[in-house]
Amino acid sequence: MEKNKNKMQLKGKEILGKKVLILGEAGSGKTKLAAQLLRELMMLVNPEEITVIDLAPQRVGEIGGKLTDYVSITGGVKYFSPKNVYTPRLSGTSPKQVLHYAELNRKNMESLLNRFNRNITEVLVLNDVTLYLHSGKLETVLECVRLANTFLATAYYGSKLAEDLGTGISSREKQLTDKLATSMDLTLKIN
Repeated sequence: MEKNKNKMQLKGKEILGKKVLILGEAGSGKTKLAAQLLRELMMLVNPEEITVIDLAPQRVGEIGGKLTDYVSITGGVKYFSPKNVYTPRLSGTSPKQVLHYAELNRKNMESLLNRFNRNITEVLVLNDVTLYLHSGKLETVLECVRLANTFLATAYYGSKLAEDLGTGISSREKQLTDKLATSMDLTLKIN
C-alpha cells in the first residue's frame, strides 16, 4: 500500500483500476481533490460507468461540502446523495442525540450503498464515508470496494471533530477508517 503521495501529483489515469482513500482533517481539501480526480475520470471512462455517492453534509464554515460544490456532474454519471445528512458531533447536544443523528445517517446512506451493490458501475466515488461509519457496517463499504473496478473515497481523519459527548462514534470512525485503509491500493493523507 502506497501512502502519502503528493496530492498535486495524483492524476485520474493513475487511479484507474485502483482502490484509493483520501484522508484528512476537516477543511483540508479532501473533497476538492476528489472532485478534481472525478473530473478527470469523467474524461477517461464512459460517464454511464461512474457512480458518485456523496454522503457529505452541506458546507458549514470549513466543514463538509459536496462534490457538486467543485464539479458539475453530468453526462450520464449516476449521482446519489441522501436528502438529509446530519452532523452528529456538531449538531448533537446530548449523547442520545449524537447517536440518533448517526443512526439517521446510517439509514439514509445505507440504501445508497446497497443500490450501488445491486447496480454496479466500473467506477465508484464515495465522498465522506466516515459519516456512514459512525453507525454503519464496514462490510457494506467493503462490498462496494470489492465490486468497483476503480474506487475513490474521502474520509475524515483528524482531531477537530473528536468530541462526541462520550458516544464512542469518533473512536469507531477512526478504527473502521483504519481497517478500510488496509483494503486500499493507495491511501493519501492530506495534512
